[in-house]
Amino acid sequence: MAHEHPEADLVARLVARDPLAFHHLFRTHAADVHRLALRFVNGEAEADEIVQEVFLAAFRYIERFRGHARLKTWLYRITVNRAFKRQRWWRRRREVGADALPEQIEHQPDQSQRVESAEQLALVRACLDRIESKKRTVLVLHELEGFDTREIAEILDCPRSTVLTRLARARADLIRLAREAGVDVPEDGGQP
Repeated sequence: MAHEHPEADLVARLVARDPLAFHHLFRTHAADVHRLALRFVNGEAEADEIVQEVFLAAFRYIERFRGHARLKTWLYRITVNRAFKRQRWWRRRREVGADALPEQIEHQPDQSQRVESAEQLALVRACLDRIESKKRTVLVLHELEGFDTREIAEILDCPRSTVLTRLARARADLIRLAREAGVDVPEDGGQP
């Protein structure tokens, strides 16, 4: 198997329940999993919980890793699934409001610009939250995480054509919702 998959030795050690292998897996990928979780949940505490859930799931279900993708891709798939599960849970209990905004706003020298940027960011985040989850996931993975469509197809375990369709529709939805919310969006949608 070592020739079939570049991480075969690590996977074999994980399947054998080698604690050092799990430590290596966590140390190597925890920050990336956390960053991705933050794209879908409301704050550090929830992202930390998802990180714990993801690595617990990886420990429990490593035998299910097929080796068709990288371990990082498999972990991202678990992360997205856990984040969606959490979002569905929260949506049943409350409506997402302004408290769901990211805490970091780009530094602006002028206070009024900072307030305006925060307001625009709040509107965009609210619009993003209104996009159907499958399309939003593709948009977040592509635009915010920098994955190409092939990698997203691996993470989501779907055809690349599906990713391309969801990405185009998500962009159109975001532009429409942003304009409806009063966000200044260029006529070309901001595309280069």
